[in-house]
Amino acid sequence: MASPASTVSTAHPPPPFSIPQRGSSEPGKAYWAMAQRVALTAAAIDCGYIVLFLWLGSVPLALVNLASIAMYLGAYQLIQRRRNTAGILLIWLEVIAHSALGSLLVGWDSGFHYYLWLFIPAIVIANSGRYAAPMVLALLAYYLGLRFACDHWGALAPLAGKGQQIVNTLHVCLVFGMFAALAAFYRRTILIAENRLLKQATLDGLTGLNNRAHFHTLAGHTLARIPRTGEPVALMLCDIDHFKQVNDRYGHAMGDRVLVAVAGVLTRKLRESDVIARWGGEEFLALMPASPLASAMEVAERIRVAMEQIEMDCQGKPVPLSMSFGVAQVTHADDLQAAIARADQALYQSKNGGRNRVTAG
Repeated sequence: MASPASTVSTAHPPPPFSIPQRGSSEPGKAYWAMAQRVALTAAAIDCGYIVLFLWLGSVPLALVNLASIAMYLGAYQLIQRRRNTAGILLIWLEVIAHSALGSLLVGWDSGFHYYLWLFIPAIVIANSGRYAAPMVLALLAYYLGLRFACDHWGALAPLAGKGQQIVNTLHVCLVFGMFAALAAFYRRTILIAENRLLKQATLDGLTGLNNRAHFHTLAGHTLARIPRTGEPVALMLCDIDHFKQVNDRYGHAMGDRVLVAVAGVLTRKLRESDVIARWGGEEFLALMPASPLASAMEVAERIRVAMEQIEMDCQGKPVPLSMSFGVAQVTHADDLQAAIARADQALYQSKNGGRNRVTAG
């Protein structure tokens, strides 16, 4: 006997029963991988239960577990074939039916009903408030109805000796393990979503560099050390030459490739301690701690040369690339905006001077 596969919400408003689309997201991929593991694990557990119930002398329960194995393997095949909803519903049907049959055959105290509890987090997480409450109430009504039926009829095929106690103990252990697995899955899903939101909030979606807002946050941490260490800090602002012509002549897809290539050069040529950002459009900004102006100029020159050496083509036609640079010194913690203005003025001079050059501001 195994738990229903857990469910996670998607970006769109969920329908009454919301299931992530295969391959739509990392959580979605993890969900379907887990659903398949649930089906196979449950089938393996039911194989063990067949042996247990035959040993305890309960042929009906052995047959129930044999049918459960077929249902779990069928669910696995359905999910494998991307018939996802059918596969999940088959798993849920197995749990509901197995809980009822087991409880009715050997009694409420056998603990078959514990598996119904696993539906609660799955229902609440998978559905909006509009549908979650009615579904949980329906599950509660089913649960109480099953309890009433078991109390009314008693065990229809009770186990001899301590059989019921053995089965109950196994169910407690398995349900504890399943709740732990569900909690681990939901925790992983939350961490994945949190990490994605953090990247969206701090990184440029195309180049993977820091965005403007996050640059200011990181720069603030770096500049806060200036009064304590007295280390020189430089600022480098660079701009791709004739980038509009690249977009107009070769298309925006090529323009995106150029931006990604430039980000790669900057990442390789600058240090891990340097704060690099896509400043906007085709402009990039780097804050360089422990860098006097002369050293920053040398680094900018190396990047300028590396830019000229980038080999890109569009339908066999070479795409020439170059960059212009403005470099300035940051004199104190509150000098960032003024330093950016000085670097921008130096960049303007590089552009007016013929482009593809480094100018100090």
